[in-house]
Amino acid sequence: MTATHIALAVASLLAFSPVQACGVCNEDKVAATYDHAVVRRATLQGRVVVFCEVRGTFDSRQLKAAASRITGIDAVSLRTSTNPATVSFALDSRRQSAQTAVNALQATAPRGTELVIVQVQGSATARSQ
Repeated sequence: MTATHIALAVASLLAFSPVQACGVCNEDKVAATYDHAVVRRATLQGRVVVFCEVRGTFDSRQLKAAASRITGIDAVSLRTSTNPATVSFALDSRRQSAQTAVNALQATAPRGTELVIVQVQGSATARSQ
């Protein structure tokens, strides 16, 4: 086998190796906490799913406990990821807007932590909130 054949073999192996998400783009942030069952159930119930980037530190258990006290958030639907740092949840946007719910959830996070909405999946009226 020549050096050219070896180089081509290595290149072809590298071309088909699995690619890791870098966590920088919004799609990676959504994918980190995406749960098809949650999205499907939310859609059937006329709710939206809110995906947020977390800047700073957070405790998943603390967020889940807080979510159960926030109007409109389905606490059972809350999903978190540490890499990339994201959180998502189903929301009844007729009870409050996505931004208001995120602000309430952020208020329970450690000082200096910021939750930033990356995407809201659901009805067009809910997206504008």
